[in-house]
Amino acid sequence: MKWRQWRRAAQGFTIIEILISLLIGSVITVSLGAILIDMIETESREASLNEVRQELQSAMNFIIADLSQATFVYDGNCLQGSGLCANSNGSARTPITSYLPNFGANIRPILAMWILEHLPYDNNPAFVMPTNCPPENATCLRIQNSRRSYTLVVYYLDTNTSSEWQGAARLRRYQLRQYATINGTNITQTPGYVDPTENTNFVAWPLNINTGANLQATSPSNDLSNLPVVADFIDGNWSEVAPTPIACQDEVTNPRIGAYVRTPLETTTPPNSFYGCVLSRGSNFNTATFVYLRANPRGKPAIRPQDEAVRPVLTTTVLSRGVHQKVPSN
Repeated sequence: MKWRQWRRAAQGFTIIEILISLLIGSVITVSLGAILIDMIETESREASLNEVRQELQSAMNFIIADLSQATFVYDGNCLQGSGLCANSNGSARTPITSYLPNFGANIRPILAMWILEHLPYDNNPAFVMPTNCPPENATCLRIQNSRRSYTLVVYYLDTNTSSEWQGAARLRRYQLRQYATINGTNITQTPGYVDPTENTNFVAWPLNINTGANLQATSPSNDLSNLPVVADFIDGNWSEVAPTPIACQDEVTNPRIGAYVRTPLETTTPPNSFYGCVLSRGSNFNTATFVYLRANPRGKPAIRPQDEAVRPVLTTTVLSRGVHQKVPSN
């Protein structure tokens, strides 16, 4: 009996037993592989969504930094030359967008403001501040004494489809600074710049407030290199089903507060992924600006069509702290 058992054990496994073992092993391997792949895709998808949220927050931080130091913020009416920015007789002026660079139909100005910057810009060593200005050089003396200059900042929504950018849309920041170069007494002004405090003001810019003449000698450059991308993967297709944007709160019943005016104004196809609501109280008062910004993860690694419904939204309200030509409110 023992001899027979030993002979059977020495013969090894049968073909059927081996096939069954291979089948079971294959099922286990495939199952573990599927679980591992799903875990990797889930981790990659979460990483993509986190990146979108971080980029959205970074973009909002840029906007907050600019709005907090803004001296004047244009509402939607001003972008079209009406409302606060209309002529003294109430007729519409040429829209301010006509004096901004034209980057194409799919790159649309959304939020525009004036900020006061310190000189030299960004502590750039290429700018050598003047020390000995001749009395006849008024520009040199102004830079030497004030060391500040007004800059027009405009945020654009770019919905162009480009292989370089994979998101549905992107947020771009344009700035029109007064000076292109400062090298001691050798100073050149940026083409298209008009000082908003000389013969014009923030409301009428760039028109002469006395004659209505255009003070812009040349148009600003529309070179896209002057329009850096702040964030990609902004939601740009407002015809799709998306979160309902928050409406601008109308406070017109309280004349002391004023009314929030959307920028840009409502149109047949208003961008609802990026817009602002500017508290319009006149140019002599500080203003508050509500900003709505929504992202879209489409194009990020591991993002599935059903994941596009997860569109992060950030909102904020910023009180501008500029004091030029402002009066205290009672």
